[in-house]
Amino acid sequence: MADATLPAPPTVGIKIPEGRSGLALEIARMRDAARSRAAARRRATSRKKPIGLLHVDDAQFQRAALIVAVNAPQQFGRLDEIILRGRFVLRGEDVATLDELVHEAVRIAAIGFDGPGPHPSELTALDGRIIYAADFLQRREGEIARRRYARGLLGGVTMTFFLLLLIGAGGVAVITLWRHGPMPVDQSEALRDVLVAVGAGAAGACVSVMLRMHRMHNLTIESAARGAAIYRIFLGWFFAAAVVFFLKSGLLAGIFTVPDDHVASWFFWGAVGFLAGFNERWATNLISRGPGSTAEGAHGHPTQEAADAAKPPTV
Repeated sequence: MADATLPAPPTVGIKIPEGRSGLALEIARMRDAARSRAAARRRATSRKKPIGLLHVDDAQFQRAALIVAVNAPQQFGRLDEIILRGRFVLRGEDVATLDELVHEAVRIAAIGFDGPGPHPSELTALDGRIIYAADFLQRREGEIARRRYARGLLGGVTMTFFLLLLIGAGGVAVITLWRHGPMPVDQSEALRDVLVAVGAGAAGACVSVMLRMHRMHNLTIESAARGAAIYRIFLGWFFAAAVVFFLKSGLLAGIFTVPDDHVASWFFWGAVGFLAGFNERWATNLISRGPGSTAEGAHGHPTQEAADAAKPPTV
């Protein structure tokens, strides 16, 4: 009697090995987890529409805010400005902390203003709370701006070295093709000196800014944009290249002596470019002064800011 057991039909399609299937599932889970984390970050950092103190959903707080707005309009306007600025600049826990500081100041002031007569002591206390909230906002904004500016500086230095590698390789290729032969030694050394000096100038500009960052007490988010930091790196390029041109042309031959040794020459141009990069500090308007600062006051007289601008920069 023939065996009734028949072989199983062949599996249609490509059979994935068990190890490969487990790896694919693990990669898919990691991808989904990364997407979930990215979506959570976007939700957490999404900017809400700015809302003033008089438009908060809490009816009890609205009444308190209205009392403060009527009795101390100048102080209330300052509190409104602080909280709106904080929601533009800060994120996460910092926003909640600033909201609590401002709301507490409004509630306490409203209790004091609820009675009749002038309220000099309540105004003084409210001014103190405003100073405290403004100091918290300014301190946190400065820390965020410094971190952002430092990231921009380091990004500019990294971009500099990538560009120098491309320029060096491209320069060698162009000269080699143009001459239909290898690049002469003197030309390769000249190209090397310029690239080394420019790279060191970018590093010098970065160090120059970071050394004086601790003195920038009122640094704002707008002045610390990534573009401003990269402009500093570009200034280091130009100052370093200018020094190389002056020395290579012989205009400063009596002041500096360029070593003849190949290794010593490499270190010489690196040191010259690094020191030249520190000259970026003379371009103070990129970071030290805000876009609204002017050289004259409201009545056409020079301000203290203009007098300070005439001095060598210290920031």
